[in-house]
Amino acid sequence: MNEKERSKLGEMVLSLPAKNKDTVARQHQIYSDSLRISRAMDRPNFTRVANDDLRQMAKMYDELFFEGRLLKLAADEGLKFGWSSRMTKNAGKTVTLYPHNYKRGDRRKFEIILSSALLFQTFSDIDRPVEVTGIVCRDRLQAMQRVLEHELVHLVEMLVWDDSSCSKSLFQRIANRAFGHTQHQHDLITQRERAARKFKIGVGSKVNFQFEGQPLQGVVNRITRRATVLVPDQAGALFDDGKRYRKYYVPLEHLRKRSA
Repeated sequence: MNEKERSKLGEMVLSLPAKNKDTVARQHQIYSDSLRISRAMDRPNFTRVANDDLRQMAKMYDELFFEGRLLKLAADEGLKFGWSSRMTKNAGKTVTLYPHNYKRGDRRKFEIILSSALLFQTFSDIDRPVEVTGIVCRDRLQAMQRVLEHELVHLVEMLVWDDSSCSKSLFQRIANRAFGHTQHQHDLITQRERAARKFKIGVGSKVNFQFEGQPLQGVVNRITRRATVLVPDQAGALFDDGKRYRKYYVPLEHLRKRSA
């Protein structure tokens, strides 16, 4: 790794002013340009998105906020962008892959991943204010920006200091001064919230559903992308309550809550 460039990036983020009047204008520019150049996103509450949309957005952030230093440093080691439909709690994550017997200066690989599951079920069928990093977002594209901004701060910290934690003051200082973030968490709509608000279903709810045309009754044991429903079955697995159940993974839309 280029230690000189790493030091310059560190010095730059540590010297960011407490308030920058250009921050919001730059964010708005990225918002507009992302819609203009994307082949997948056709509106702010887009229903399609591609890896290239993340890559292009990150490039714009790098040029407008980090003087083009960030992505070059990361790409010299290895950098990928992607989406996950399986991330149901975290809106984004920055993964660092280390070589065997890593020491400072060795090449690593980075991957920035955003949750398509959380973004697509937010600004959909549940109507409430949505905050990401302490900033109210009016649509999916703004939420995508805030999550990516958060992950870019993780990338900065990993490149410069080989460590990153959004619960620590250094991360929060950089995120606040670079992007105006006042929190380090998201309030996107999870499947648990969606299940409770729209379907009145939660863990422990007794439900009816159909499987291959057969009506079944069970209890909701877990909610991720789908609900895990336990149905009493003598041929099923033994659980802690001493009873046997078979697991079914059922979309929320296919469940009907049983009356008490």
